[in-house]
Amino acid sequence: MILNFDEFQRANQTGGELDDIRIKNFNIFQKKGFPSKKEESWKYADLKTILYNNLNKLEVLNNKKTSQYHGEWLLKNFQHNQIILVNGEFISSTFSFEAKDRIKIKPLRVVLKDKKNFEKIKEFFDDQKNSLASLNHALVYDGIFLEIEDNYSFNKPLVIYNFFNKSSENKIINNKCFISLGKNSKLDVLECYKAENSIKYFNNTIHHYSIQENAILKKFSINKNLDNSYNYHLTNVKSYSNSIFENFLFSSGSSFLKNEIHCNLLGSYASCFVNGLILLSNEQHHELKINVNHRYEHCKSSQLIKSVLLDKSSGTYQGKIYVEKDAQKTDGYQLSKALVLSENSAFNSKPELEIYADEVKCSHGSTTTNIDQNSIFYLMSRGLSKKQANKMLIEGFLSEAVETITDLNIKSLISKLLIKKINEIKFETNEH
Repeated sequence: MILNFDEFQRANQTGGELDDIRIKNFNIFQKKGFPSKKEESWKYADLKTILYNNLNKLEVLNNKKTSQYHGEWLLKNFQHNQIILVNGEFISSTFSFEAKDRIKIKPLRVVLKDKKNFEKIKEFFDDQKNSLASLNHALVYDGIFLEIEDNYSFNKPLVIYNFFNKSSENKIINNKCFISLGKNSKLDVLECYKAENSIKYFNNTIHHYSIQENAILKKFSINKNLDNSYNYHLTNVKSYSNSIFENFLFSSGSSFLKNEIHCNLLGSYASCFVNGLILLSNEQHHELKINVNHRYEHCKSSQLIKSVLLDKSSGTYQGKIYVEKDAQKTDGYQLSKALVLSENSAFNSKPELEIYADEVKCSHGSTTTNIDQNSIFYLMSRGLSKKQANKMLIEGFLSEAVETITDLNIKSLISKLLIKKINEIKFETNEH
């Protein structure tokens, strides 16, 4: 692999503190390298081996303008504001339905070159949870910097399009997304990912969300196109008193995908809800790791993950609820359910509770099973084919997660995409 850091550094010098931060973080990455199974949080997937076997020509994107994308990739018949990123680069933003004076939006590359604005985000470059975070700090070129004023609620959802074209072939793409919600504000964000012609690339993205008092951020992520991409998404959330963070993931595209979510509840009555569905086939491997830290009293969190695995696919769920000693009257819940539909597929689950407070209400659970053949027989006796019966049961199994979506328009959109995805897959179930 070729990580031409010196060339990247020369092309993106700011003459300020950021240059030293980049060098420091790249040295940390060089020392640690890409994650392997030697690390506890990567025990189910050796990313180092995966990348070396599939992207042996991995290079740093040269950051030249690569703005081409297909217009048909944009959502139709769905009113929304939009931000478009191509190969991690901020291309455009449109807020047709909003009071634009209440919103501040900038390409991250502009923020990085401005000393005053960079001070707002400098602290996040000290986060060195893992080598991929350090690599992102060293090589980040662009992304999103979005601030929403106090007392402003969006009228329509914001769709962030992440497009990847041929210029990203065999490239590593590092970008960041900063979203800050002021007090009593509200935003629904829908992230969509689409790659051109099954190109191979590695996307390493870090999201930072700050949700002030009484604010609500609902984030929905759709990764459904089956391509050869490899992806790592790290999300850090700071959620203050009476705020709500909802995150729903539809995880079905990409050869490899790991979503890692860290949510800190930093005020009383703050809430965090992470739900999602994982639908995999062929040799896909997807992981979801969630840490919710209850630091104040009366906080609430919930996790519900439903997974279906076919062919030679594999999936992993690692969920942890941490409750500090002062976080009394905490309510924490996590549940993972998986359907494994092939002898060659596998699912790993590791739910955890770490509690230091006395007065709490916390629970966790995990189940992995095969499809109920008695139900298949019953549906076939009512005139359905075996294929139709399997699809109906899988759709019913996953619908519980979809029902957690509180935005009705987005729920309808994801339900349609799920049904389309189920109909596209050739199910090869265990049929005896």
